[in-house]
Amino acid sequence: MKNLIFIILFFLLSQCGYSKVYNDNTENFSVNVLSMNGDSEINNLIKKHLRKYKNSSEIIFKISYSTDYNKSIITKDDKGVASDYKLNANTEFLVVYDNEERKFYFTEKINIKNISNSFELKKYEKIIKNNFAKSIKEKLILKLTTIK
Repeated sequence: MKNLIFIILFFLLSQCGYSKVYNDNTENFSVNVLSMNGDSEINNLIKKHLRKYKNSSEIIFKISYSTDYNKSIITKDDKGVASDYKLNANTEFLVVYDNEERKFYFTEKINIKNISNSFELKKYEKIIKNNFAKSIKEKLILKLTTIK
């Protein structure tokens, strides 16, 4: 009896009509990165995330961007060792489309606790930089879809 109820519920719930709301591959434009300045690690991550938008489309956005990455100490403990950091990434995009230039500014920031193991702290910071780059790319793509 329990198996019959489970099977009926499975068939009813599997036909719920789920479909993706957001699909990365639906954009019909191309992004060409002309130049990049600033923090090389974040720049390369953004460029890597924008590669999937290189296609043979009629709509081509030419992009130059500059990033600024800061790691600052927020608080120190009794011994004078940093206990909290603030990570901040600012990005300025210059987008050229149909001979018009547009500028976009994006900022990402997060506060983190210090980790006593410096290797683990560097690894964590690298993960955060990758997340910053993904978020900045998503914001840029959203802006580009409103331009065209």
